[in-house]
Amino acid sequence: MTDFRDIDVAEELALGETNEMISPKDLVGRLAARRDSIDEGISLPWSKLEGLFKLREGEVVMMGGYSGHFKSTLSTQISLGAMRQGFKVGLASLELLADDVMEQFVEIGSGRVRPPLDYVEQFANWADGKLHIYDKTDTIQPDEALQMVIAFAKYRGCKLVVLDALMMMGVTDDVNREAEFTRKLAQVAKRFKICILLIHHVRKPMGDGGEKKIPGKYDFIGSSHLSNIASSIILVWHDKEKAYQKNDGLPVDDQKPDLLIKVAKQRNHHYEGVSGYWQHGSSRAFCSTNHRN
Repeated sequence: MTDFRDIDVAEELALGETNEMISPKDLVGRLAARRDSIDEGISLPWSKLEGLFKLREGEVVMMGGYSGHFKSTLSTQISLGAMRQGFKVGLASLELLADDVMEQFVEIGSGRVRPPLDYVEQFANWADGKLHIYDKTDTIQPDEALQMVIAFAKYRGCKLVVLDALMMMGVTDDVNREAEFTRKLAQVAKRFKICILLIHHVRKPMGDGGEKKIPGKYDFIGSSHLSNIASSIILVWHDKEKAYQKNDGLPVDDQKPDLLIKVAKQRNHHYEGVSGYWQHGSSRAFCSTNHRN
């Protein structure tokens, strides 16, 4: 291996590096194609984010939040929205049984709790070929996880793959291993032109405020490299205080949203910001206004 500190040797070998240099004129076509790919993608199922955020091919998008703040529910609603747009979805929910995952889909799809089995059957017929569920609830090894993502993409044609959650991929006990695994996911996303939605927990907040604090992009448990590797970062925060008051029959200010979605990073768009949502009265879905439609 050449010693990078030897300038004379580096000068002799410099000519070979000119093969990697390109003229601005050669980039016009590539820039046009890049613009097209950025404008395309999977829209999120909320009108207030239309034109502001998309799940794009070749990206790893991290979704984070405290435990119990509806990360899995939102990923299901996002997946259902993707299916309605004509995209195939692969979902690995390693913390939920496949039938529990199905229950989430049919409740959000029907807008009601435990819809009748004839609706479930109709939904299953519609979703056949659109939704592919990894039927395993256990920690898996990182090589298994990568093979599973590739199988979703290569053999099932999925354009969106949801991994719920990173802590079940056998890497979170070593920050270097965790960062390397996430980099490999990014390579897989680019090679197979898919979007990977990677769900991860954030650190338990310190101090008196507790979960009243909305997490930021560097609050993920583990390596800070995770935030740098991800193309986009979404953080979700559920207003537990409002939920407790409502459950106890106390009056609440319903102008305040039940849940916030914070776009904390988006490499291929200028938008970053926070938007509010209200949970539907008869299902797990979240709605864009307090009319809960």
